[in-house]
Amino acid sequence: MYTFLRILLLAIVYWVVGRIALLMAIPPGFAGAAFPPVGIALGMLLLFGVRHWPGVFFGSLGLNLSVAYGISGQLSAAGLGVAIGIAVGSTLAVVCGERLIARFCSRGQALSSERNIALSYFLGGPLSCCVSATMASVCLFISGTTARQDVPYTWWTWWLGDSIGVLVALPIMYMLFATPRALWRARLLSVGAPLAIACALMIAIFIRVNDAELDKIRQSFLQQALPFSTNIKARLESQLSVLKSIDSLFHASNYISAKDFDHFVANPLSDNPEIYALSWNEYVRHKDRPRAERELSLRDLSAQTITEVDPQGNLIVARQRLDYVYVKYVVPLAGNEKAQSFNVASIPNRREVLERSVSNRSAQMTAPIKLVQDNLTQKAMLLFYPVYQHLAPHKKNDWSQIQGFATAVVFMDRIVDKALAGYGKSPTISATLEYLEGGTAEVLHAGKNRSESVLADYLFRQDTFEFAGQTFRVTLSPTDAFIAQHRSPLNWAVLALGFLFCALLGGFLLSLSTRASMIRQQVFDRTLELSLILEHASEAILTINCNGRITKINTAAARLMGSDPKYLENTSITPYLPKLSLEDTAIDENFLDSASGTIETSLRTASDEYLAVEVGSSTIELEGEWYRILILHDLTERKKAERLKSEFISTVSHELRTPLTSINGALKLVSTGVVGEIDDKVKNMVDIARNNTERLEQLVNDILDVEKLDFDQIKFDFQSLILVDVVNQAVEGIANYAEGFRVSVVKREEFNVFDTITVTADKNRLIQVLINLLSNAIKYSEPGGRVDIGLSVSENEITLSIKDEGRGMPEYFKKYIFQRFSQADSTDSREKSGTGLGLYITKTLVDKMSGSIHYESELGRGTEFFVTLPRTQR
Repeated sequence: MYTFLRILLLAIVYWVVGRIALLMAIPPGFAGAAFPPVGIALGMLLLFGVRHWPGVFFGSLGLNLSVAYGISGQLSAAGLGVAIGIAVGSTLAVVCGERLIARFCSRGQALSSERNIALSYFLGGPLSCCVSATMASVCLFISGTTARQDVPYTWWTWWLGDSIGVLVALPIMYMLFATPRALWRARLLSVGAPLAIACALMIAIFIRVNDAELDKIRQSFLQQALPFSTNIKARLESQLSVLKSIDSLFHASNYISAKDFDHFVANPLSDNPEIYALSWNEYVRHKDRPRAERELSLRDLSAQTITEVDPQGNLIVARQRLDYVYVKYVVPLAGNEKAQSFNVASIPNRREVLERSVSNRSAQMTAPIKLVQDNLTQKAMLLFYPVYQHLAPHKKNDWSQIQGFATAVVFMDRIVDKALAGYGKSPTISATLEYLEGGTAEVLHAGKNRSESVLADYLFRQDTFEFAGQTFRVTLSPTDAFIAQHRSPLNWAVLALGFLFCALLGGFLLSLSTRASMIRQQVFDRTLELSLILEHASEAILTINCNGRITKINTAAARLMGSDPKYLENTSITPYLPKLSLEDTAIDENFLDSASGTIETSLRTASDEYLAVEVGSSTIELEGEWYRILILHDLTERKKAERLKSEFISTVSHELRTPLTSINGALKLVSTGVVGEIDDKVKNMVDIARNNTERLEQLVNDILDVEKLDFDQIKFDFQSLILVDVVNQAVEGIANYAEGFRVSVVKREEFNVFDTITVTADKNRLIQVLINLLSNAIKYSEPGGRVDIGLSVSENEITLSIKDEGRGMPEYFKKYIFQRFSQADSTDSREKSGTGLGLYITKTLVDKMSGSIHYESELGRGTEFFVTLPRTQR
């Protein structure tokens, strides 16, 4: 009895879960990305015995019969055969899986170890499910349900769905029904709950991805469908343009013969095949009827009188009326003989449209009608365009000025077919055109090849438009060709990979749980260790959270800030570091995004004092939240030392400049013989002393310049300067110096071309820059060498170049060239006079004049410096 109930329950569960799983099946396959009923059945057989296999068979049979009935609305012998074949395949797969697992793992120990988990997953999933996938694919192909080219895809999706279903459902079955119960029930929370959540998440992701794919397909369909209605209207407008050209024809001439009309409309008819015929319907009063019929008789036509139809539909001579609108010319005549000379206004609904056309002075279209040419089975629509007498005044509803009506016989289904032809031999859309009147719709063109896919109900589009007084509705649906083009495996792959991930997750959750516990203990130990290090560090260290509040502070930091650590915790850092632009609610984004480094700023202590501090910062992430570690270093002593050093250098420099100037002046007097003649030996000694005095004086001047630049004490007098004049002054100022080294300074030819170029700079400082660069180039050049000064000009700036033929710079020195007291070799300070401050001063001056400086140097080939400055803007 219990066995029977379990078999019945298995069949019901198999059917219910299978119906739910098939909701996520994606055509052209007939299986979902995960099919848990196979895993449920395998777990049932492993836990309660192989005798429960009938539940698998009947559950699968009922499931596939319900699917077949849902598709076709009936049960056929072929459908029953397919359902039985699939049920047999599913049963064989589950039984094979149970036998293999029992043989290699023992039935009760299937998921007891990592080895058994791996074997059970492989034997019960990928291996055994080959049976069900093969049986299902063969049955579907033999019955004609699946095309030959779709068989591999069907097999793959079936096999993968069943395999993933086993991997997901088998551990759940063991957690619900395996023994010992206490052990497996405990795993419901640690393994089952995360697995269920992961599966739910994967389904949610699938729904999201599926919706996104559907939206993508819908956008693609709309992209193709949107121009269709516009195309229909454009073709109707094209026909209206033909009628307007006929209007122009009758205005251009007082008399238009049948031959003239035939010749005129020949091209429009060939260009617009959807127009069945074009006619000129002349308007005549009854008093002019004899003239009109006389003209008809002269044309040797079968109908030589104005005609109309009797209630039986037979053509008869038109009865006497106040006026007539008869078909005077019609092209082509062949097939339209009965329409020739027919009084269009004799039919009430056409007379109504003609009245509306005259009243509105615009083209008007009839409802779908049966033409008098009874050889046509299609319903046509007549498009009337009123033609007035030349220069007639524009008055509405004035028949006295009417010459007639240019008329087109239009078959709307031809217009639709012509529009669909633009989509190729296999159109991707199916179009239905309807005529709307009084709440009813008449189909003018029935859509062909509309796809029966469920996507067709999702993708259809309807557009309603008006033309010539009539209302039309276009309904567009995708064809099978469109569905085939937009078949995407993305959503199926997302679901399959998601459930595969869930299945693998279930096999490893226990080991991950143990590992997570170990990690938590390590984190606790590490946190305790770091807390001890932080508390006993000599530097001031604190941490702030993403809201700018202090979360941890050591004793040194609290002492520096002049408060108690307990008071400072959970308070905002902003009052203490106001210049860092830290908000109470969030740290300034620029500070968060900056690279780790140091920032000099002011620290406001609890006693409202300000201390200069250097702030080092770095970021860490703990438990999903970002924290910033700040290391504060008190700069009070260093700032004091820098101030003392600056004062010392300033004092020494000023105190040295005055005696040096006096000594240099005295030595000049002695050297020139003003105080008396001296012999050569003494003069040589005096010259050496004088040179060293000048070097010392230059050093003092450079030090003073550096000090002024560092403290921004140099005032710049920016003005527009003629560049050539400034360069000439610098060359003249350095001429004696160059002569002493037997080096020539040469300006290149471009100075003659750009002799009026102006720059915006401080004249004296620019000359100082040029003399610094020229003196360097001269003293490092060989005797007899030359220094070239070049110039290049662009729209907004100029570039001066100073090139020497010296020994160049070694590679290691290039990164130090613009630093203070830098020279390529310590011997340079002895070989070549210099302080090592010239290039530092030069670069600083160029930067402050909104310029830039760079160089190119090759060892043994010389060096070339480039100074770029902005041109004067006019």
